[in-house]
Amino acid sequence: QPQHSGAGYPAPLCCGCRKGKCMAEYVNYLRVFGAPGAARALFGAIQDDTAGLGSVDLNRITPMPVWMREEPLSAGTVRRQGGENCWLDWRQANWGTRWNTLKAQASAAAYDGGDTILFYTQDAGVPVLMQHASRLCPDAALLYAWASRDVGMDCGAARYRDGEILAQICPRPASRQAYELSFDILREPPEAFGLRYDPDAGTYVYEAEQKPKKENGEYGNHFGQDHIGV
Repeated sequence: QPQHSGAGYPAPLCCGCRKGKCMAEYVNYLRVFGAPGAARALFGAIQDDTAGLGSVDLNRITPMPVWMREEPLSAGTVRRQGGENCWLDWRQANWGTRWNTLKAQASAAAYDGGDTILFYTQDAGVPVLMQHASRLCPDAALLYAWASRDVGMDCGAARYRDGEILAQICPRPASRQAYELSFDILREPPEAFGLRYDPDAGTYVYEAEQKPKKENGEYGNHFGQDHIGV
């Protein structure tokens, strides 16, 4: 069963790797601010049909060309067709990642019918796609936040309306702001990563030993909106 944070938003699941957290995995939250029904309409438009509401299919936002097939690629095929005509490079250029979302069934199971969904991506967040998705509900505003499991290294938050960026933050990797935004999105305190704040460094540093992990919910209740001024 999905866990939930203190604010009612689902807490992200671990990817299940041996280390407990896969560095290539990104945790993403999308929240809709609009008229009643706006969130459910958008979530229905972008859902993975094999999983249902709460999941995301990136191909529903920016579809791959119908003639492009997801198939094994050899170096010779890429040379003959050109990288831009092969699905991996096309996705990288148009989605910002080469892979569709991960754990769609888990995202659907975590969805409670509200205005927020949790989904997972590989290797990158997808802010450009979320900006495109905002055109599907032009009268609503979207808040999107993403963070790598490699805490403090790649995270951000943005607000969109009808394809326009209203506000956006992408903190410098390993900065205090990047770490604190990551803690917020990943629903984990610094101690869970063996980190502590060092006033002299002005950011978080790793400790030799981790302190006991706190319960989910003390961090991440707003997954970015405090940082971006929502």
